Amino acid sequence: MIVRRNPLGLVLVAALLIGALACAPGALSRGGAGHNSPTKKLEDAFKVALYVRSVSDDGCYPPAPQLAKAISRRKKGLRVLVASGPGGVHRFDTVYVLRHGSTCNHVMMALRSSSGLYILNSAQGTIRVQGRRGPRVVPGKPGPPRSLRLVQKTFRMSAPDQLTRLEVFCPGGRYPIGGGMLVNVPPGPDGEGVYPHSYERLGAQLGFHISEVLYDPSHESTTARQVTVQSVCARGQIPQNPTPHKTVFIQPGQTRSAIARCPNGQVLIMGGFQRTDFASDGGDYVTESHAVGPNAWKVTGSAFIGSGMTGGGELTAVAYCVKHRGPILTEVSSMPVPVPATASASATTPSCPSGLTLTSVGFSLGDSRNAFYSGSSINKDGTTTANAFGYFGAADNLTAFGYCQRTK
Repeated sequence: MIVRRNPLGLVLVAALLIGALACAPGALSRGGAGHNSPTKKLEDAFKVALYVRSVSDDGCYPPAPQLAKAISRRKKGLRVLVASGPGGVHRFDTVYVLRHGSTCNHVMMALRSSSGLYILNSAQGTIRVQGRRGPRVVPGKPGPPRSLRLVQKTFRMSAPDQLTRLEVFCPGGRYPIGGGMLVNVPPGPDGEGVYPHSYERLGAQLGFHISEVLYDPSHESTTARQVTVQSVCARGQIPQNPTPHKTVFIQPGQTRSAIARCPNGQVLIMGGFQRTDFASDGGDYVTESHAVGPNAWKVTGSAFIGSGMTGGGELTAVAYCVKHRGPILTEVSSMPVPVPATASASATTPSCPSGLTLTSVGFSLGDSRNAFYSGSSINKDGTTTANAFGYFGAADNLTAFGYCQRTK
């Protein structure tokens, strides 16, 4: 095992052998956390907006009036209006598409309820309750994390192109600082399998969230699969709110990257991605998600045209940060592993250095866009395994990354 330090200050350890949207803590309803009625309606409207953008000719969100009409058509029973800005949001329990702040690459929505004015800004990536002085920025608590516990929950997926939001929650008093996934049946020879659309910490809900697709290009005799979502839960370490996000739109055939950066004086405790959307009719998919230095998280993705002759979509990098002097994470990585065409491959990191504990994961397929990422697991021996399937061809470099830190 070799230990080296890169110019950015993040310790690297290499083996010699690789959003739907999360609600900010301010978006709690009275009496409970997570998906309350206002955030659910805004998320439902935003999912339609993402679809409309993905099938547009120019890769843009349409102007507010056209977008409001499209959402109303696709979400029966959801009232959708247009306002210039948050000051024009008067009717309760109605989604407003806001002209101010909505552009080709961004969309703003709002909803007023008895618990406050909820604002969705696609560039920020979270739904926030707007106060008189705007959302409050909380710098987070750096830890070190203590009383770590790995929490798991298993789900069943069985329908072709099934899209499911999977969540696992931390027990009382603990906060999520990482997560992973396991699938009991690997991808088949035609690529049928479970692949993540997002990999992220839940804010208000205090857990880990992975949106999954059961991709089946043939739609024939789909094999049911068990998917286990993992969350590393701990006391004492909480990322800042709001969480840094960076989003790009990927057209079919393109490869693009996004880097979410911590504010000055803050460093990473974990990272993740949101908003990929591929299924058998096309869309975009992630090809890397990992730290780049002690205070930034990078994601890369590509897109393809499938059976529906559509493709493209958004990809969002998410950085979870705390105010701290000096890096918190130590990175361990596997050596690159080749991914054969029409076959699966796995890469496993070494264990963390002595005195450190694995808390979060990442991966990279290098410069290749040929493979689908099929998730990373957190293993009992303190390693992590990244998995991929060579759907469009072979990929030379699947690398697994694990992020370790000192715990109590």
